[in-house]
Amino acid sequence: MRRLVLLSILLGLFTSCVSDKNNSTLVSSEEMKELMVLDSVQLIDVRTLEEFREGHLQDAQNLIYDEDFARKITQLDKSKPVAVYCRTGRRSEECFKILKDAGFKKIYQLRGGLSQWEYEDLIVTDSLAQ
Repeated sequence: MRRLVLLSILLGLFTSCVSDKNNSTLVSSEEMKELMVLDSVQLIDVRTLEEFREGHLQDAQNLIYDEDFARKITQLDKSKPVAVYCRTGRRSEECFKILKDAGFKKIYQLRGGLSQWEYEDLIVTDSLAQ
């Protein structure tokens, strides 16, 4: 039954997500919440460590977007989907290009970034409180 529910969520995501001209899949905050419950999705926050510590999505790993980003993503599994976000979406767009060039096939970006997530009053994990 759980697999049927997850399959339904995935089908909904595939039919409702928006793909831009670069084949990147932009997802809404609601769609990102659905992705986050899937074990196979690798959730990546590409903001600075300071930004990450101020608050991030639960279970996100911080892979800072910098000149070394291409090396950092070698620790990820290319066969699994990647969901990437930053503050507004600009850095995650750059990271999408690097991920795609590295051979990742399924890449999701949070539309509007963490700013949109917070605007919708969704929960952010505070690293400093842990």
